[in-house]
Amino acid sequence: MKTRAEKIKQAIKETREKRKKQVCKVYQLKLQNLTDKDIERFNRLFLEAKWFYNYVIADIPNRLKYETYKLKEVEIKTPEGFEKRELMIISSQMKQGILERIIKNLKALKSAKENGSKVGRLNFKSEVNSIPLKQYGKRRTYYFEGNRIKIQGFKKKFRVLGLHQIPENAEFANAYFVRKPSGFYIHVTCYLPKEQVINEIKEKQIDEPIGVDLGVKDQLTLSNGEKIRWQVPETKRLKRLQQSLARKKKGSKNYWKVLMKIKREYEYLTNKRKDFLNKAIALLKRFKFIAIQDDSIKGWQEGLFGKQVQNSGIGGITARLRNLATLIPEMVKFVPKFEPTTQTCSRCGHRQKISLSQRVFKCEKCGLEIDRDINSALVILKLGLGAGKENPAV
Repeated sequence: MKTRAEKIKQAIKETREKRKKQVCKVYQLKLQNLTDKDIERFNRLFLEAKWFYNYVIADIPNRLKYETYKLKEVEIKTPEGFEKRELMIISSQMKQGILERIIKNLKALKSAKENGSKVGRLNFKSEVNSIPLKQYGKRRTYYFEGNRIKIQGFKKKFRVLGLHQIPENAEFANAYFVRKPSGFYIHVTCYLPKEQVINEIKEKQIDEPIGVDLGVKDQLTLSNGEKIRWQVPETKRLKRLQQSLARKKKGSKNYWKVLMKIKREYEYLTNKRKDFLNKAIALLKRFKFIAIQDDSIKGWQEGLFGKQVQNSGIGGITARLRNLATLIPEMVKFVPKFEPTTQTCSRCGHRQKISLSQRVFKCEKCGLEIDRDINSALVILKLGLGAGKENPAV
């Protein structure tokens, strides 16, 4: 008869084998129709999570133990000294999830130190905005009933928006209770069959390859001549709020009100950038083959184009395409970043120097005159189609 440890080991092995045939996706569900009392209880929950986290990392050798989740009160530091605070709302399984998060963070620090990085200790948090909702087998700290969700520790069932996104055959893995300036969310991690996801992508594809040139002025230039441009700069409202915050007394009620408005404005800008990225990726997924250069976007940001790169969030394009290349390797090819695609003629292959201010490529050998970005995209497409062996992303 197998021992408990052997059963756990076997279950982990079986899960890993199953995950190789699945794709991980995270769905964001927003809690709706919350009363003032609900919001007050949720804010108290995240406050207690902060107290519990900081209490544990204050003395990790003595407090990072399995039995710690049974604590009903913790000691916190205040301007007047140390005080004991009661944990009234946070559940035992939420506390276990926070303990596991601390262990993972310590393992990450240890791994970084072994790789030669200079690391310190875990820092105290001024606020905690994410709480893991653990589950054991079929027993979850959350479950859905129709369009409502039940969270452990709360008798009320909360209405959620976005459940229609999750397919019926999705396998639930875990969830996180998240607080954002715009409201409270449940982030649910699910696993879907890999074949199903691949088939959904291929059903919408057209039988045409495309080359993609990333840029600062035009974020995407395609080899078919299409250019896509977007910028989401800081708004005037954000600048006014930052000026207003500077005039407020730190720690006052007005200070926190303005700070919350600034957080909401930043979230709004971030969501707009994500929306542009999602639309750009959806467009690229329509093509059967995508060739793109492995540009150093971080180098652009640290150089002369930091503001433009930040306002567009263009680095998310390569990150998303790398994930797509992991799922469908034959669909995405990355051209090495040191290939002189801008200096090479897309018709004859002649290489010549071209300045950054020169927006039209004029070939000295064959006489081709073409937009420099479109020329670069055509060169990238040729290299991608002919250099499948030299692919750093796959």
